[in-house]
Amino acid sequence: MVQILRDIHPVARKEHKCMFCGGTIKVGQKYNRQTNVYDGQIYDWITHEECSIIAHKLNMYDGCDDDGLDDESFLEYIKQYVYDSHYDDSIDDIAKDWQLSYYDMVKKILEELIKL
Repeated sequence: MVQILRDIHPVARKEHKCMFCGGTIKVGQKYNRQTNVYDGQIYDWITHEECSIIAHKLNMYDGCDDDGLDDESFLEYIKQYVYDSHYDDSIDDIAKDWQLSYYDMVKKILEELIKL
């Protein structure tokens, strides 16, 4: 089981890679950094704040086992949300304005959820 030792939201002083969406966390951008312990190993889990927020808003942790939420599961949730909510039958694909990077999809989903 994953144990969270620390959960902070610093401003990036250098670029990082989001461990959920794979996008770049840019210098000056606020992000989420968790220090965790799993199977006796201590590690940091670094994500965009938006990716961390969307994981909670879409209840992504509910279906997790003791290993927690990984990047593959996160991306599947994002793809499924966009497919379910923004599929365009006329092009037999997700709507063109949703064909974005995962990080941009996350930001657009958050905007959509805030409007609801």
